[in-house]
Formats: sequence, structure tokens, C-alpha cells
Amino acid sequence: MGEAPTAVRRQRGRNIGPLLMALVLLPLLAVLPSSLNLPQATPSQTLEYAPVPPEDGDPPVQLGNLSSLGLAESGTVGTGPATPGEGPGDGAGLGGVGKNPRTKKCVGVPPRQTGDPLAPPCVAHFSGDNFGSTYQGVTAEEIRVLVYHECCIINNQTSKGVETDPDQVYFDLAEPLPESNSPHARSLQALQRYFNDRFQTYDRFVHVWLYFATNSVDGAVTPEARRADAIDNYKTIKPFAVMTYTTDGNEGAYLDVMASKGVMNFGSVTSQRESSFQRKAGLKWNYPPSLEKQAKAYADTVCSRIVNRPVSFSGNAADGGLPRVLGLLYVDNPAFPGFRDFALLVKSLVEGCGGSFREVRTFRQAGYVTAAFGQQGEAASTAAENMAAFKTAGVTTIIWPQGFETNHGKAGAQIDYRPEWITAGDGANEGNTSSRFQDQDAWSHTWVVTPAVLVPPVLESRCAEAHREGDPEMASSDIRLPCNLRNYYTEFRQLFTGIQVAGPRLTPASVEKGFRAIPAIPSGDPTVPACYYEPGDYTCVKDSVAMWWDPAAIAPGGNQPGCWRMPEGGRRFLPGQQPQEDLASRRNPAADPCNSINGVFYAQ
Repeated sequence: MGEAPTAVRRQRGRNIGPLLMALVLLPLLAVLPSSLNLPQATPSQTLEYAPVPPEDGDPPVQLGNLSSLGLAESGTVGTGPATPGEGPGDGAGLGGVGKNPRTKKCVGVPPRQTGDPLAPPCVAHFSGDNFGSTYQGVTAEEIRVLVYHECCIINNQTSKGVETDPDQVYFDLAEPLPESNSPHARSLQALQRYFNDRFQTYDRFVHVWLYFATNSVDGAVTPEARRADAIDNYKTIKPFAVMTYTTDGNEGAYLDVMASKGVMNFGSVTSQRESSFQRKAGLKWNYPPSLEKQAKAYADTVCSRIVNRPVSFSGNAADGGLPRVLGLLYVDNPAFPGFRDFALLVKSLVEGCGGSFREVRTFRQAGYVTAAFGQQGEAASTAAENMAAFKTAGVTTIIWPQGFETNHGKAGAQIDYRPEWITAGDGANEGNTSSRFQDQDAWSHTWVVTPAVLVPPVLESRCAEAHREGDPEMASSDIRLPCNLRNYYTEFRQLFTGIQVAGPRLTPASVEKGFRAIPAIPSGDPTVPACYYEPGDYTCVKDSVAMWWDPAAIAPGGNQPGCWRMPEGGRRFLPGQQPQEDLASRRNPAADPCNSINGVFYAQ
């Protein structure tokens, strides 16, 4: 097959003009953990490289699940540097015969590919047979990956000013970018360089292409258009794997075509049914939990810490200490089927543990911030009706499973009604920036239960560190954009981890074997989720954390008031391990750290 062009525009007779929005669409997301330990090889070992579970039947709680994953030796594989953190050297003691040059700058004790606790254990050197073309998109020299990215949703404020992504253009990220490119192209090129330099890919270069697809804001993009893109993308690139970034409900149509052609997908999308992964037969992997697993974690918190307990954090003084009366608020809109499915599953689980809902209300416009903090149109009238109904029914506590919007808190404040809120993470609800658009008095009585982790200021994150190493000249403003609003780092880490744990004979089956060998270990660190893949499960994060909104506090690295605080330093819980006590019982304003999380920034 001939090489794909560096930057080629495909015309379909359409022009995307500037996007003027009174409502700001907030992207929804999701994210990963780990580090792998390799048993030390002896010079005579040249066995097939393959993951094996640890021998310890009761492994201890530790930083990351992959740190307990053993890997059988292979080819000639160096299992780690003699002195962690050094640059390339002689490689004495790395395994294999004689002194092998060490090509990976592994760090830590035991050494990992990078300083990220979720990075695999160090495989510093590989030489020998990588088995050549083991699968489509794989040769002895490269692994082809395509990033499918919706263009033009927002104007990007970068070091170059305001940049708008191109439409229907391919970028070959192994080549110098043209003068007119995109901040997303620059970000992905830096990550391509960083992960190829750091992770073990067995003498293959992970070669990334970026394709900008037409956006869906004007309603012109249909499932058929996404399928047409998939056909063209496959014909042009023939990738081993794809990663997708769209905001409409038609991503599934694109991925169905790719899966029919055997292409793998590594994603970070929320509210996806387990069946959507299982239908792909090991081709589709996700960092955030499946809809069912996140609903179970959220409902477990509600059942253990809200149901049949007295009101404890309401803004209605008269309700304090009274038995809780539950209401349910959720999104009912065909454009957001995952939100409705999530809510109805939560309803069933909460009712199954003895909870009951006196009032159930719905709304349609999810994912929006009302301009200038005002209320407009259908969304405002629906919110006013819903909040009046909850107040009339005597609801003290509203269970709001996903579906960010800002009208309901404002509508409650207008009728002097400030109940307890317990919402679920969806990539926007747990963002500091998005939460500042809420009515702050109402939101000060809110908790969110999320798979997100405790993250530092964006420029101190692992995402930013990777960008700086991949492109030392990248401006801070260009790093903020992808590390705040996209999950590139998380998905690249999951992709490259899958490639490494698969070993030289790279196929979807060997990736799955590697992922399945990760042991089920709870997280012992608020910055690292528990990540493992149970039978029939293709998603990573298994635990959750509860956070409460403090409208006055300022998160580290920020300058605006309002942050999500984390009791007990951000302690994480697997379903079934929640303490049997009220949710607010461990709230400590003097000690609970602010999370620097913004929007979809789950991963760092």
C-alpha cells in the first residue's frame, strides 16, 4: 500500500463556518492505572514473551495493578536497567547474552517504563524476531494507528492565537507538520514521540495518523456519514487500532465498521454498555468503567451512605436530621441513551437496597451551560417545573445520575429550595470549571461520585510531562488544551501498554491475554485507580471516589474559587467496600484536599 499523504483535504462540498453558541457544549469523557514487574531473566532464557499472573494468591494493596503483573521472558528481552533512571548504556545484567544496549530510560524501583505508576514494568531492551506482520496494520517495522477527531467544535486559544481545526484532512504525524496544522496535531505528535521513546514496542514504530472529521454541531453528520468516514479511513490507512474523539451519538457506527474489519479501538468514553464492548470480541477497550460498573459503584455509595439515613448536608435548615426522602432526576433524550440507561439501572439498584423515590423527574438538554448564568427556553421551564415538583413532594435528597446542566440548581434557588444533591461523574459533573457555572449556594450541598482520581495542576500532570518530553519547545498554552480537555495521554498509555504486554507477536488476542493477566488489586493511592479486566469485561477503572463542592476554596494551580474536595485525601472504594456511615460523616473542610480536576481531565 502506498503511503498516506501528510496532509490531504477531502472535499465533500461543505464548509464549516465559525460556531456561535449561546450554550457551551461540554465534552463528556473518562480513565487508567498501573505498573508491571518483570521477573529477572537469566542469560539463557529466550522463551516466548507473554504475560502471566503473579504467583502470590493474596497480593497486597499497592500503587498500581500492573506492578504485580509478571511477564515471561522472550526473544532477548532486557527486564530493567542496572541503575534505574539512567540513559542508554551497556545494559549489563539486563538479560540475554553479553552486554545489550539499553534503549529505554526506565525509572523507579522496581523500574517502570516511565514515572507514571500506571506504566508497565521495565523492558529496557529487545532484540531478535518480532514475528513481522502479525496482524493487519502491523509489520516488522511499524504499527499503524489512526486518531479520528471531530473538527471545529471549539476555537482553540493557543500560542498561535485562535486556531480552528481543519475539516476532512489527514496528517501523518511521523512527518513534519505543515505550517497550517492544529494544536491537536501538535499534541498527538508529541505523544507519539514520547510513548515510542519510552515504552517497549519490540523494534516497531507506532506510527500515528490524525484525521479530522466533519463536526456534528450543525446536525449534518449522520451514522451513514460516520460509516463512510470509516470506510475511507480504513482504505487509506489500514490501521491496527483507532482512537476516536467525537461529540455525537454516531461514534458507534464508525467503530462498527472498523470492528467489522478487525481494527482495534482504545477509548475513553462514558456511559457505554458492557455489551457494546463484548460485541467487538476483544477489539474494543476503554479506560473508564462500563455503564454497568459505574452504575454499580454509584448506587453502592447511595445505598451504603444515603439510603435510610437522616439528612445531613441540605441547604434547607428545617430538613436537617429528618429521614431522607429521595427524588430521582435524569436525562431522557434519544440523543443521550447512555444517560437514561445509567439512571434506570441506578434506580433499580437503589430500590433493590431498600431505597424508594417519592418523585421522579426528567429533562432533555444535557451537557450544557446556560449563557450568563441565566435561564432560557425549554430547559429553564423544565427545570422550574421539576424543582417545584420535588419541593411539593417533600424531597430532601435528589439523586442525579449523570447529565450535566445548570438550570436546576438555579431554579431551586429561585423558590428557596436547596436540597441535598448526589450526582455521578460523566466527565463534566466532576469538573471544577463546569461546576463553577452552577448556582454556588445550591452546589455547596452537592456530592459527586466519580471514577476520577486526584490530579495536580495541569502543568504538573503526567500528561504535561509527556508533552514536554515529546516536544521540549511546546508552549504551556498548547499543553493546557489537550491535558485539560482531551484524554490523549490516557488513551496512548492504554494503547502502548496493550502493545507492550502483548509481546512481539502482536494481535488482538495477545493484547487481551496481557490485559487479562492484570491482577484484581484495590488502589492504595488517590492518584491511581484500581484497573483490571474481569472475564467478559473490556474496561479498566473499577473503583470510585466521592467529592463535595466547596464554592470558596481554590484548587492548587488555579485562581478561581470553587473546587471539589476529597475526604480522607481521596480514598477510593471498590463496590461493596463503602463504609456503612453517612456520606458527609468524614467531611473535613480543614483537611480535605482540593482536586485540580477540570472537565474530562480524569487521567492524571
